[in-house]
Amino acid sequence: MKITYSISNWIYGEESLEKQFIRLQKYDYDAIELMITEPEKFNITQVRNYMKKYELACSSCATMMTGAAEKSKRRNLIDKNEDVIKRMLEYLKACLKIGEELGAKLLLTVPSGVANVTNGWTEGNRKLCVNALQELGDYAKSVGKIYFVIEPINRYENAFMQRCEQALELLKQTNHPQVKMMLDFFHTSIEEGNNGQAIRRANKAVVHFHVADSNRKSTGRGQTDWFEIFRALRDIDYVGAMACEPLPPTGADVYESLKGTRPEADLYAKECIEYLKFIESVV
Repeated sequence: MKITYSISNWIYGEESLEKQFIRLQKYDYDAIELMITEPEKFNITQVRNYMKKYELACSSCATMMTGAAEKSKRRNLIDKNEDVIKRMLEYLKACLKIGEELGAKLLLTVPSGVANVTNGWTEGNRKLCVNALQELGDYAKSVGKIYFVIEPINRYENAFMQRCEQALELLKQTNHPQVKMMLDFFHTSIEEGNNGQAIRRANKAVVHFHVADSNRKSTGRGQTDWFEIFRALRDIDYVGAMACEPLPPTGADVYESLKGTRPEADLYAKECIEYLKFIESVV
């Protein structure tokens, strides 16, 4: 087992990117996970300079999946409108290219979009998703070694893919070496019977984790059994990132956290890495 400790930068709202890099270096993180909201405005040169200056790798890139937005802004791979799917594929391909250029191991996404509680787990939607995943896997292979990774999220934020077993079913149908899955421990605390069992079930298909406690706050502030999680990580000999993503309470549209700043940012960053490293050291 070898864990890279990272933080997903979008949780810091409107704070400057450099301040985020400074925080992660201060608390001895290994890497940063970077949200790509608009690929055409993403400043790769600036990010590379920060990565070099603060000696932090890019563990992963995240996508902004506005699943409940109006048609012109909606991002959803299983949308009923073909134009939405086409625009979505273009967006994800641009993000994959950026991720590869930054040396990220993966690009992660919620296929049906966040706050989309309409498009459910139907045969038709699964077929749409698998077709898109195969196309995106081929594109990932064409640009390099980057994985395209799908994230199940809970029933209150998404009606399509909520559990580990559903992600595994999509991966089986997609059958592509560069399409994998991840788990987010806030969501699994709602949807899975046991976090450790979900990790063991996913095994080598899972290449990334998001970290927040059962109440979405920093580790140790909720009811999550982190000892069981780390036992399972050892069981599957996990090699990859744990990207911390603690947030204040939100509604179904978690992107509300992009507004403003986070007064608890330093505290949560410190708590997460200290708590996780302690658990890792004793399990």
